[in-house]
Amino acid sequence: MKGVKHYTEDGEYKGETHKMDGKVHTGAKHSDSSKVVSHEPEGPFKLREVHYAGPLKCWKSHERKPGTTEGAKGSCQHKDPTKRPK
Repeated sequence: MKGVKHYTEDGEYKGETHKMDGKVHTGAKHSDSSKVVSHEPEGPFKLREVHYAGPLKCWKSHERKPGTTEGAKGSCQHKDPTKRPK
């Protein structure tokens, strides 16, 4: 929005902004140094973080393939040998 103040964790931000993933960020284009800005001095400034409890488990119809690491690509196979890829 034009004419609305923007804030980062460091205080008021007066530079160019861009939108990405529904959030307003610092800088005209996105880069590694872009930060989320807010219209409120208190924030929020963080993107939603997703935390996983650990590696993903195999589906109920699948089982761990012997000799593979849990959560690694290709580490699960169908319990029914006739339904496994050839």
